Amino acid sequence: MRTVAILGAGDLGATLARLLAEREVARRIVLVDPDEGRARGKALDIMQSGPVDHFDVRVDGCASLDLAGACDLLVVADHPALDQETVSPGRAAEWTRDVASRLGPATLLVARAGAAPLLEAALAHGVPRERALGSAPIAFAAAVSRRIATELQTAARDVAALVLGAPPAHAIVPQGAATVAGVPVERLSPVALRRALEGAARRTAGPFALAAAAAHAAGVLARAHPVVLSVTAVLQGEYGHRGVALAVPARVGAGRVQSVVEIALDPVDRIAFDNTASRRR
Repeated sequence: MRTVAILGAGDLGATLARLLAEREVARRIVLVDPDEGRARGKALDIMQSGPVDHFDVRVDGCASLDLAGACDLLVVADHPALDQETVSPGRAAEWTRDVASRLGPATLLVARAGAAPLLEAALAHGVPRERALGSAPIAFAAAVSRRIATELQTAARDVAALVLGAPPAHAIVPQGAATVAGVPVERLSPVALRRALEGAARRTAGPFALAAAAAHAAGVLARAHPVVLSVTAVLQGEYGHRGVALAVPARVGAGRVQSVVEIALDPVDRIAFDNTASRRR
């Protein structure tokens, strides 16, 4: 990947820029923020840390996308124009129209929570589904995994969870989709998953978790071979829904969402998923 542009130089945008630079996901990273001094200052700070942590990536800051130049990946982080956690559909449509007109062949990755209205608006303005996704479900799945590990007194790295729906409030972990070392959590505890979901739903992911999730998604996008991730994507008939953005498993790689993975849902999970889709509409 040659260039990643990040919209917003706040805690989320700057942390993401630092992670991408450290991992050398791209040759150039650009922080875009109306406060150009802040964007340039944080970019310089990150770049000067390179010799300490042994990475060599160019990091720039500028005030607008027009000044950022062409990019392969455009990440929506904490741009001041989106200063509310939940963006209304009307505001999303207005703001995304301008971003979509400047996207070109780049992929749009929404790192912030509440990606659904931005992604739905992006598709309405002509961005292909395969080039628009949100990474916050990765952070929520990690939060659930951490809480499961605490419940079962095991290492978080041994826990994996697949998230669907609209986390945090309307998250669904399908039957058997949370495991510890490959063993379904339900076989180890009848209450661990429920408690983990309830705990994770009470707290929106913070900037460090969201940045880590977006950095992971960007790294996967840079790979040639796909990886299955829980991401926010606009459904186009999958799971019986169309035009609504929800957290789903998807094959991601080679710079795009290659396909949404449809998994069999038991009746309870199916009803919960359909109800969540209805709320999004």
